[in-house]
Amino acid sequence: MGKLTILLADNSMDKLYHGLVLALDARSLDWTVKFFVTSQAVLLFTKKFKGRAKLRLGFLARLFVSTQMKRIGIPDAEELIEEAIKEGVEFFVDEVGLKIARLSKEDLLDSVKLSGGITYLKEAQDSDVVVTL
Repeated sequence: MGKLTILLADNSMDKLYHGLVLALDARSLDWTVKFFVTSQAVLLFTKKFKGRAKLRLGFLARLFVSTQMKRIGIPDAEELIEEAIKEGVEFFVDEVGLKIARLSKEDLLDSVKLSGGITYLKEAQDSDVVVTL
């Protein structure tokens, strides 16, 4: 069984989707998946912003992307995150990113853990594949 560690170090929607798809694909191969989130994307993993958190994307681009996604049946980011959690992907949110957003550990979704650089480095060191987005 393999192990995949993903670091989302950018707040772009396409990189988030790419990471979530890779995580779900790896789980379908019965791999262990550790997904680390930094930057503005930490908001997507909090109770306070559930349903309201949006990654930085201009209005017209956001409208175009959401229309295209609906047209071809791609679930939104929150649905993919929920599916990934259900499938056993472990999510870790950067403590500094959370503090910058003025949020705390208690604001995280129930199955999301707080982490820092050392946690990421230890997981990456033991992984078969490491992807940084």
